[in-house]
Amino acid sequence: MSAKATELNDTPPALRWRLWIDGCGGYLLLAGNRWTLGGVSETRHADICVRADLPRLAGTISRSGSDYFWKPVQSSAQRELIVSGQSLSVAGSARLTLQQPSALCDSAVLTVRPPHRFDEHVDAVVLANQTVLVGPGSECHIRCRDLAERVVLIRQDDSWMVKEGMVGEARELRAGQRVRLQTLAMTLEQA
Repeated sequence: MSAKATELNDTPPALRWRLWIDGCGGYLLLAGNRWTLGGVSETRHADICVRADLPRLAGTISRSGSDYFWKPVQSSAQRELIVSGQSLSVAGSARLTLQQPSALCDSAVLTVRPPHRFDEHVDAVVLANQTVLVGPGSECHIRCRDLAERVVLIRQDDSWMVKEGMVGEARELRAGQRVRLQTLAMTLEQA
């Protein structure tokens, strides 16, 4: 095993949740500042697994402040800044794009173009810093067009809170418990 692959294996696994939103989709929420990316294998070797022609460990995405970086496993490759909305330079046929839709928080959304998919039946991966915006606007990390007002997910330690709008009262979002806000129904589960 190369020194770079050993380094990737030595990073602690990301804190992971799956968020299911009725009429909107499924999302993998990952906390932390560094995530491994790779293909699907019998045993998960990467935090983010893509059903595509990727090696088990293709590289890492890291966050520093409000900037995101991509670093392939290849020993000669340099870490490169990810520009919001542009594709990552991942070897293989999968086209992955990282978006930072809101200037209000450092969370980002990773998507993959069909026919490729993320593992775990999710539509997108949210690299969550402390808040995630859900709503109809283009500034939201998770777009739900039927909502009248934004819903804010807030990560506190290893748990999540949810509130309507920017000034609503926060409620705990517990794993396995279905929560309704406005016309939104969501369920969080540990991944």
